[in-house]
Amino acid sequence: MPAEFRFILFTPQEAAQALVKFCQKSGRKLPIATVVAAEPVGGVAGEEPPRGLLRLLPDSGEEVQLKFEPQEIVGALLLFALDRKIPMPRDSEKVLESIRNRFALRIGYYPVDGGTPAKAEKAEKAKAASK
Repeated sequence: MPAEFRFILFTPQEAAQALVKFCQKSGRKLPIATVVAAEPVGGVAGEEPPRGLLRLLPDSGEEVQLKFEPQEIVGALLLFALDRKIPMPRDSEKVLESIRNRFALRIGYYPVDGGTPAKAEKAEKAKAASK
């Protein structure tokens, strides 16, 4: 059975909203400032996920940039998607990527011989066990 992939791209403003809400829920302190945007930094497709910057503009006028690790960004984007009722299958691989300077979640389904979706590792283990 063929594998299926779906990409969900987030605008810089959506990513910024997601990171702000993530900070509020996780207890991470944010300075009092206007949120400008969030953007991916670095990362190599297929090898290393991007990190992120949340750009804020306080009243002082000097921009502040907060850094986020890939796992924090994935958590923030998943929360954002769930809040907006964007379907997100539980039993799928979720990979953070950067596409055209936007954060993207790649959702992957890997069916095994029985026809049920599984993550890539589970599919490989099931295939090896059946040999």
